[in-house]
Amino acid sequence: MFRSTSRPLRSIVLVLIVLLLLPSGLVSAQENGAGGSWESFVVSDELTIRVQDGAGTTADEFGVAWSDVLSTGLDELLLFLNLERPSQPIVVEIYGQIADYQTGVEAIDRTELDGQIAIADPENAVILLPYDSFRSLTPLDAENQLRHALSHVVAGWASGFAIPRGFDEGLAQYVERPNLPVQARLAALVQAAAHDGKLSSWSNLNRPAPFTNDDLDRAQSYAMVAFLIRHQGLPAFWAFLDELNTAGDWRAAMNVAFAPLTAQQIERQWKESIPAWASGDWRWNLMSGFDLEPARTLLARGNFQAASQALEISEQLLRDIDDPARAAEVADLKDQARIGDLAETKMLEAQQALEQFVYDRAAAAVAQAEEQYRQLPSEVRPDELIETYKSMAALGMSANGQLDIAHIQAGNWSEYAETRDAAVSAGTDLAELGDTDRRDEAKSLVDRIDQEQLRIVLLLAALALLTGGWLALWLRTRQAHPLRWE
Repeated sequence: MFRSTSRPLRSIVLVLIVLLLLPSGLVSAQENGAGGSWESFVVSDELTIRVQDGAGTTADEFGVAWSDVLSTGLDELLLFLNLERPSQPIVVEIYGQIADYQTGVEAIDRTELDGQIAIADPENAVILLPYDSFRSLTPLDAENQLRHALSHVVAGWASGFAIPRGFDEGLAQYVERPNLPVQARLAALVQAAAHDGKLSSWSNLNRPAPFTNDDLDRAQSYAMVAFLIRHQGLPAFWAFLDELNTAGDWRAAMNVAFAPLTAQQIERQWKESIPAWASGDWRWNLMSGFDLEPARTLLARGNFQAASQALEISEQLLRDIDDPARAAEVADLKDQARIGDLAETKMLEAQQALEQFVYDRAAAAVAQAEEQYRQLPSEVRPDELIETYKSMAALGMSANGQLDIAHIQAGNWSEYAETRDAAVSAGTDLAELGDTDRRDEAKSLVDRIDQEQLRIVLLLAALALLTGGWLALWLRTRQAHPLRWE
């Protein structure tokens, strides 16, 4: 299977041949059919970049900047359309002279969508690109220009260059990186056309001639391909492309690939599905399953549930395509999301237990959460919050323990000082935790202990007074008096 990051031996040999035959790294203008000299950058044995002299960039600069995008796009397209390898090497030609670019485009018997400047010549596996216009695009738009053109080449390989224009343009838009404002506009155009009864038939969309309404027809072609992939499945779409190699027309290919449904029935189902699609289903794009970066970003932010949901489209894609490395990465990310979600659930249980002042349950929950978080990268662990919950739970359990001991010792006047200190300490800690019921219980216990001690003091004082009185009486009665025995 093609992999953009590998540099097989054939690539090295190819580079050596180019260097030997072209000492300066320049290719003659006659080879390209355009004026000036051309410099080459070999991405791999399946991709080569050629830059016209005076384009405003060098082959090395453009290659370093865009070879990963091109390789990734080609790799994903081959997987998505179930092709093991490219049919031939693809050459991306970067033009500095707009006149040469226009001459090259005119030589290709192809009409592109308005705004598409990366023009593909599928049968020759060549992509023409004017650098001045390209470098003014945003990174997302620039990447989608390249992916769009690559799609035309790979779809041509898959269909024997027999894919009709509507399906071809719909697929080329479908494999672009998601651009939600653009996709939302496409959905709105299709919805309005369906409401106004202005939808084009699939026959009109797939005529060789240019679209009669570029904006609307490009939106309908995208919706058409999105419907087929979602509702008929990617393997059935592969079968459709394969049937195009030998079928008399696209309807015959569709009747075989999507049997027992016919092309007419599928088109009717598509029209019936438009309200739901335009209401939000347009966000579903199976090609986006290749991009794992959104899930990685959500995991890094600790948004585990959203990360798990973001991976669902990747799991759907991987049920159809053969990509063990990506499948292993998705499984790993999914496992992290599951562990993180479980840890968050335990943290929520700990929070609820603390709010209900069930400290032992909070301690158990936060311990389980901490154990789960240990399996995740350190940057997603809420260490400060874990420590806070652990401290609160420990403080609450200690305060409850002190209060329980104080209750047991409250009747023992000899343990008065220790008992009272324990009750006061427990009440202070419980007040800090917001546990008003147990705090009031501690206060009540302190008041009761103080009252009992006060009664003891008063009793002892009374006893002292009584003892003093008896002593005074005794002293008085034992004064010396003369005895008279007569």
